[in-house]
Amino acid sequence: MSPEDPCAVAFPSLTDAEMRIVAALGTTRRFADGEVLFQKGDKDFPFYVVAEGAIRITECSTGEERHVVDHEPGGFSGDIDLLTGRSAVVTARATRGLQAIAVPATRLRRLLNELPALSDKLMHAFQLRREILERSGFAGVQLLGRTDSPAALRIQEFFYKNRVPSRFVDIDEAEGQALAVKWSIDPERLPAIIAGHKVVQEPTLPGIAQCIGISRDVPDEVLDLVIVGAGPSGLAAAVYGGSEGLRTMVLDSVGPGGQAGSSSKIENYMGFPSGISGVELANRGFIQALKFGVTFNAPVSVLDIRRRPDGILELPLCSGQVARARAVLIATGVSYRRLPIDNYARLEGIGVYHAATSVEARACRDRMAIVVGGGNSAGQAAMYLAEHASAVKLILRGGDLFHSMSSYLADRVRAHPNIEVCHYTEVEALAGDNQLRGVTLRDNRTGECVSHDCAAMFVFVGAKPATDWLPDRVARDDKGFVLTGTAAMESGNWPLPEPPCELETSLPGVFACGDVRSGTTKRCAFAAGDGALAVTCVHQYLAKGTAAAS
Repeated sequence: MSPEDPCAVAFPSLTDAEMRIVAALGTTRRFADGEVLFQKGDKDFPFYVVAEGAIRITECSTGEERHVVDHEPGGFSGDIDLLTGRSAVVTARATRGLQAIAVPATRLRRLLNELPALSDKLMHAFQLRREILERSGFAGVQLLGRTDSPAALRIQEFFYKNRVPSRFVDIDEAEGQALAVKWSIDPERLPAIIAGHKVVQEPTLPGIAQCIGISRDVPDEVLDLVIVGAGPSGLAAAVYGGSEGLRTMVLDSVGPGGQAGSSSKIENYMGFPSGISGVELANRGFIQALKFGVTFNAPVSVLDIRRRPDGILELPLCSGQVARARAVLIATGVSYRRLPIDNYARLEGIGVYHAATSVEARACRDRMAIVVGGGNSAGQAAMYLAEHASAVKLILRGGDLFHSMSSYLADRVRAHPNIEVCHYTEVEALAGDNQLRGVTLRDNRTGECVSHDCAAMFVFVGAKPATDWLPDRVARDDKGFVLTGTAAMESGNWPLPEPPCELETSLPGVFACGDVRSGTTKRCAFAAGDGALAVTCVHQYLAKGTAAAS
């Protein structure tokens, strides 16, 4: 095999020197042929390295057991779930007189942190193995539902952002009807998920997370830092916090990615000359943070932030649990605003969308798509959807495509043969009851209205900060964005004589970064940099507290 062969990267052999390093961290034992090392659904299982014999990997996502690979001497078991702490999706058994080194998952993180060369080999293998498995016919979690179901779309978004292998099956098609009969699923109680031998009808996101082993309990200890929000700013803060020794946990209502996760491609982020999808960028940050010991909990919502007399911050969660930390970072970002149009709320998720990924693109395959907005997100959505839809109309209220969109992207949009840019245009009305059927556009200079048959409209206008959950003690500007530093002190809410840190809010020990912070540049790269800066501010704050305590 050549070094470029994906199989060579996914299934490498450790050198004798690397085997000795692993042996020092684990224990070596023999296993009887057929003995199960771990099976589908297990969590926190060890990392196994083969000394003699082999480990046979099988999977049964389609209901029948299928051989995946044999790990032979020098090879090792496991994929990215060893870091995420999620349930295994495959089963490992001993064969050919297996003798293997077993390294507990907690010690594996130490190995990844302290040995960069070996860490790179393992990380590349873990990530590529999951990709190869998914391409091999692995079904993962099956989602049975209807294409016009907002609940099904929400579940698909959850799977997409959390990189859960999944497959959507339409109940109105023959395969979906057969699946419903096979698993005794009530067609009136959809959507339903089939995970292994488990069937859950009308599931909630927390219920799905529990079923497939995503959610984690909040530790019963005071952490150094809790980050609320897993977009680019929150993930960057997690990477820096974890790598600098802070006991860090990230909470998110859906999963890694934030608003950037809804972008099909980001091309102006340094280091990715060919561009990268928002969900892939988020996944890399997520894995990087896991490598440094950061824990994640999703889907979970934070209800409030309370500061105790001793300075410890408490965050009550929708799950009934309470997270406690010495510092909290608000990185909840923004959401796109809704258009003030009749039928809008009713059609969200069944024709009206605020993201343009492979999940939503199905709705406009070979049909017209309308994209509303003039920023980079709208431009990238138009470019992506132009490869799926029969035609794309990009709707601008003004006359300058270059006003809010990067010039490289505006040039591409303008030159694309499948995209029509409609200047001085606004959405007047939406048609459809259980599904978007048409959109009426109005020329805001002449008042002329034209109706178009349309199955999907994608809206990327304005930005509303996700700050409704914050207590009144956290000062915000007139648009709801969080004030920090000098602005927080001048708000009248700052309670201490000494000034706050640069990104500190008016509630001591609580910081804000990224799009949710007042006065920031709404760009992915800026958000990531802001997250890194926030960790510096957290260190300054914690150092002050340590000095005061001593």
